[in-house]
Amino acid sequence: MKSTEPLPLPLRWMGSLSLGLLLVAGCGGSSEFKALQAKAKKGDAQEQLDLAQMHLYGKGAKQDHAVAIKWCEQAAAKGLPAAQRVYGVMLRDGYGVDRNIAKGREWLVKAADQGDAEAKLELAATPVLPPASAPKR
Repeated sequence: MKSTEPLPLPLRWMGSLSLGLLLVAGCGGSSEFKALQAKAKKGDAQEQLDLAQMHLYGKGAKQDHAVAIKWCEQAAAKGLPAAQRVYGVMLRDGYGVDRNIAKGREWLVKAADQGDAEAKLELAATPVLPPASAPKR
């Protein structure tokens, strides 16, 4: 049987506070987010990957795959194996960009060649495309 009584004031207040904190974190307004973003802008590859994943999953930042892939590409270009793996998966699966299995595979190979075990697993799950055939005359 449902109770029609409202929640006690302290519970309503805590619920509102929790929701407010989640909304602030989700909009990228937290000081932690701003500090991470500042480090990423200065070129720290790990911070760029962390920022990319926040945007990829919508955890602590607005979910935005286009922003996520931008940050991930920068970190991958610096040679960070985990970033190369994530970037390869994003390309392969079309997160924030048009799907590009061949280019995604290239980045997964780079990460796997550096010993990234998860990249090796992702590579095994990535199809090998046949080479493009020459146009018929």
